[in-house]
Amino acid sequence: MKSAFTLSVAFVFAALFSFKQSTAQNSLLVNFGSNSCNSSVPFFSLIKNPLSPTPQAIASCDVSQQQANYFSVFIAYNPLNNRIYLADIKNGINTNIWVMDMGLPGTITCPASIPVAPTYSYNYVSNNFEFDNNGDLWSFSNYNSITGQCSIDKFDVDNGAVLSSKTIQFPAGNFPTTIQSGDLTILPNGRMFAVLGNGTCRLYEITNYNTPGGVATATFLTLMPKDCYGIAYLNGLLEITGMNFSGSCYYYDYNIASNTLGTEKIFQNGESPIDNTSLTPALGCTKRLLSATSVNSNTTDLVYEIYLENLGNVVLNNINLTDDLARTFGENNVSNVSVSFVPGANVSNLSLNPSYNGTSNTSLLLPGQNLKNKVLANRDYYLKVQLSCRASNLTPSTTYLNSAIASANIGAASPFTTVSVADSSNNGDSTFTDPNKNGNSSDIGENAPTPYSLTVLPVRFISAAASLINQNSALVKWQVATPMVNAAGFIIEFSRDGRSWNKAGEMNIDNLSKGNWQFTHSGIPTGNLYYRIKQTDIDGSFTYSRVVLVKNKTNSGFVVYPNPAGTFVAVSSSAEVVNKATLQLMDATGRLLASKPITSSNEEINTALYPNGTYLLRIVTDVETSTYKVIIQH
Repeated sequence: MKSAFTLSVAFVFAALFSFKQSTAQNSLLVNFGSNSCNSSVPFFSLIKNPLSPTPQAIASCDVSQQQANYFSVFIAYNPLNNRIYLADIKNGINTNIWVMDMGLPGTITCPASIPVAPTYSYNYVSNNFEFDNNGDLWSFSNYNSITGQCSIDKFDVDNGAVLSSKTIQFPAGNFPTTIQSGDLTILPNGRMFAVLGNGTCRLYEITNYNTPGGVATATFLTLMPKDCYGIAYLNGLLEITGMNFSGSCYYYDYNIASNTLGTEKIFQNGESPIDNTSLTPALGCTKRLLSATSVNSNTTDLVYEIYLENLGNVVLNNINLTDDLARTFGENNVSNVSVSFVPGANVSNLSLNPSYNGTSNTSLLLPGQNLKNKVLANRDYYLKVQLSCRASNLTPSTTYLNSAIASANIGAASPFTTVSVADSSNNGDSTFTDPNKNGNSSDIGENAPTPYSLTVLPVRFISAAASLINQNSALVKWQVATPMVNAAGFIIEFSRDGRSWNKAGEMNIDNLSKGNWQFTHSGIPTGNLYYRIKQTDIDGSFTYSRVVLVKNKTNSGFVVYPNPAGTFVAVSSSAEVVNKATLQLMDATGRLLASKPITSSNEEINTALYPNGTYLLRIVTDVETSTYKVIIQH
């Protein structure tokens, strides 16, 4: 059988005041089984606050006319159309599917009527199934217990046609006893987990299942204490459910970030769990300081960028974004406030609040707007705004911490059916919404406020790049924030391996308002050349730019740098693979940590929050997969 949170975040605004903001993120657990652990009458229910001490069934729907019992029946939520799908494979010959409208994105309730006859019926027999955020439906089939392999199929839910199929290899020593007992779940960010087996039940993460070519990998995570038939994702946690069919119905939670299994608990509301899926509303918000321009000794013009993304699998109602500048700088110290969408970053066509001033009015968006859930092809699930202001009466050596707060809900306005979500921004660009990729943007360390200090600091590098002029010269360009203060000069350094550095040249800073600089390195050697710029102040303090790469007559298809990596690892590639390859960062056990498409000849993966150690960087193209060992060392 495919069978069978409240989160707090706090941050402190230093120097002027202390402020605590609690936010909560909740999923709705969809349970198929029965409304009693001692009953086999088929029901499915939507459970609010499932992992809290007081879960609530906001809808409990009788499907006994459609199902004789609850065996060999699956349930899945489709984020593409906000529908619930019920699949019956009892006879082992046909799959019969009922499609049910639960009222999303409005009032969440049982369908007014469910036809007795299925919506679809076809010969493909699925083993466990689940939709991803793009509306693609995935299922297991054809398990070989000798080789530890099965197929993972993407199939058309309308007609049962298999659209693509790939082999999953389970790890030696941890083959599942069967794939007919268990369940799979897919996070909104694409990570897949499965609980499989009968008698001995194991939890796995399935990686590379949706990449072209190659073999998908099942990474063994833990042995379950009891048989489990259902699994659902609930904002950073997996709920893994089971029963003994003799009056005991239970679940375990599994923390994706820490890879820890919780203790056994009684299943919610005394129900019986046979199969599970979930509705997962989730927000991710980041904020970064783009520039700080000095007006006088205690006044600065600041430009921030705020990024907001729907990280979940359901449409968010009443999307709101607030930024209280007065709380950070003082009400009488904020002026010249302006807000605009970054061009191309408002595909969802949201409207800004024209009355926003950062003090008496702190809502950046007009009320009553919705934000679509993440379907990659649409690009309408996020927005990015630029916020400018003038902060006056600043105190030297004081760090001013500022955060934006995103909030929304799903369901109607009734307090009983509405599920609210919120997130406090993390300091950084869009890659910092959920650094550990567990789908929960409010983990510890993922809600750091954005700092600004009037204290004179070394020059801030905005960008750095290097290109080959000819086989003998490289052009190094960089941009810095202006005006620079106490800046003395630049030293341009190069390296053959990204570790040992030599001086290529130096330049005096004779114009503190000049932002764009360049240097030509002549007589360069062949092979890979890494460049960085060291900026020094009059007092001897210094800072470095990022490392950039030039390939001079190298024949390798990809270059991975720097290695060891610090805050990022980058890949340089030929133009032929742009938009045709994917980067995947995995830990030493093969667990997928980050994935992104190669859309330019130089791509990066943020590694700032990963601990020191050995990692694997995989580059997947249509024709081959290349794997590189990367050392992260902070």
